[in-house]
Amino acid sequence: MQRLLDFFGSVRLTLGVLLVLAVVAVGGTIWPVEQSFDQGAPVQRFDLYYQALWFRALLGLLAVNLAVCTWRTILRVLGERQRLLTALENVSPGKGEGGCDLPAGSSDELAHRLAAAGYRVRPASGGRLLGGRHALARWAVPVLHLAVITIMLGALAGGLGFVGTVNLYVTHQTDSIFDWESQGQRPLGFTLRLDRFEPVYYPIDLQIAIIDPQARRLLQTLTTREGETVAADNGLSLRVLRFYPEEEHLVLFIERNGRPLGEYHALSGQRDYPNNPDPGVLIKPAAFRDPMIRQLHSEVTVLEEGREVRQAVIEVNQPLVHRGVAIYQTAYARDPGGFWYCGFQFSRDPGEPLVWAGSIVLVLALLVVFTVRPQHVALVPCATGWRLAALGGFPGAAGRERLTALAAVLKRSSAAKP
Repeated sequence: MQRLLDFFGSVRLTLGVLLVLAVVAVGGTIWPVEQSFDQGAPVQRFDLYYQALWFRALLGLLAVNLAVCTWRTILRVLGERQRLLTALENVSPGKGEGGCDLPAGSSDELAHRLAAAGYRVRPASGGRLLGGRHALARWAVPVLHLAVITIMLGALAGGLGFVGTVNLYVTHQTDSIFDWESQGQRPLGFTLRLDRFEPVYYPIDLQIAIIDPQARRLLQTLTTREGETVAADNGLSLRVLRFYPEEEHLVLFIERNGRPLGEYHALSGQRDYPNNPDPGVLIKPAAFRDPMIRQLHSEVTVLEEGREVRQAVIEVNQPLVHRGVAIYQTAYARDPGGFWYCGFQFSRDPGEPLVWAGSIVLVLALLVVFTVRPQHVALVPCATGWRLAALGGFPGAAGRERLTALAAVLKRSSAAKP
């Protein structure tokens, strides 16, 4: 059993699996998006590599390796206190490398000074003192491992979800979608109705024609854009409220000599809008630049058992989430009859909360690992006073300098006492 644990918890296994996964990732990146084999159906590289059973087996092996390492790390952290006490018993009170001599004083005084320096002090056998700080940082590594395992579990749980699509005409509704995994219809558990849709454009540059309504003669051409106001002859002022490029429908607010005439709808060609105010001229959209889409705006209603339970807006990068199902705007078009319809993607990922939680904890644990170092010291009584020795957290030359600095602080505290 121990050999089995040693195998699954070895660093060599970790490095080997990671190396194989890296090579596979290179192949999955450079492989064509779609490739046929023996006149068969095209195979997607996503299915060929990342959805293959052998690839998932590699990930499973990595997860087992990480779980064993995590368990051993937890046991090591839990046994930290006993190891420190053992190391404390082995500290020699005599002179030697790796320690600093302190003047004589009571153990209570020295414990107080060490606590003032930020250490938690605990008495041990033989009048010795054990001091430590940032001890909780020891848990950063096992927490980091657990965060990675949580992310992997979240990715595994994502396979229990689904991705589906549907196209909806305005005013139409649906309670099922096409599931791409099963290649069939999947019930949603609620009904989605598309109430309204419009593409939102950046301001469009326009040319407006002013026409004599009797002679149908062009009197003036004005250049403007949405949101701007332009002055015409005969004291007319035209403010562009909105332009619908698909219908070539221009909405203006007209004033004459500062007196409002009202909202005017200008249509291209021979079309005329009923009930327009009479400015004395005919106004038509003459030309416009190609519109550029800024946003897609869909107004929807969610129904359950025939009752409207929610109204919302779906836009690009602004999905609607209902009962754990995220609804995204993915497409739009007009049929030959001029009716709008929209494409929506529905996705449910039960592992998403685990992935988010694991990612946040992973980042925080990494910050602790790289910025906080647990430190433990021993204070041992000797013939001339006390001896300060490092038990952990003081590696290399920089560690020896920090230990010397701590000894200097304790000496100054002692000298400051009356």
